[in-house]
Amino acid sequence: MASSILSVSSCIGPSSFAAIIVDKARADKAAGDETARVPNDDPQMAAAVAKARAGLDAFLARADHPAGNQRDFSVKVKVPLGANSELLWLRPFVRDGDGFIGRVVNEPRNVSNLKYGDRLAFKRKDIADWSYTEDGRVVGNYTTCVLIAREPPEQRAAFRAKYGIDCKQ
Repeated sequence: MASSILSVSSCIGPSSFAAIIVDKARADKAAGDETARVPNDDPQMAAAVAKARAGLDAFLARADHPAGNQRDFSVKVKVPLGANSELLWLRPFVRDGDGFIGRVVNEPRNVSNLKYGDRLAFKRKDIADWSYTEDGRVVGNYTTCVLIAREPPEQRAAFRAKYGIDCKQ
């Protein structure tokens, strides 16, 4: 039986962060894209999602009442895709009854009925990661930190400096 593949696409910039795509069918990196493939059962990625979920209550409280130096509150949510799923960053997002609604801020790779800027309703259980900016540095974004740690030291340092990601949080 073929193992599941978790593919992670870094698309960090002013309006988007990292996207994770769970894709069992395609195991090879497409030429020219920025997608890194990670086994679906990768323990470091699972730990990053667990860490994000453990801090979700505090994050949502901050998002509801941000300090003046906090902005760009974003959530990464799981979107079902048949037997697979794609995780997309949403910003801004608002509470809607017992769920949330947010705007997609990265380009979906496999979910054909969504595109950048579309609104998407989701539940708390769908949130796999979160991030916000405080005093110019990114807080959260644990799944991206897993990928950064796997890069050569000089690329790690340059990436962290450019985007202000604090992976020691």
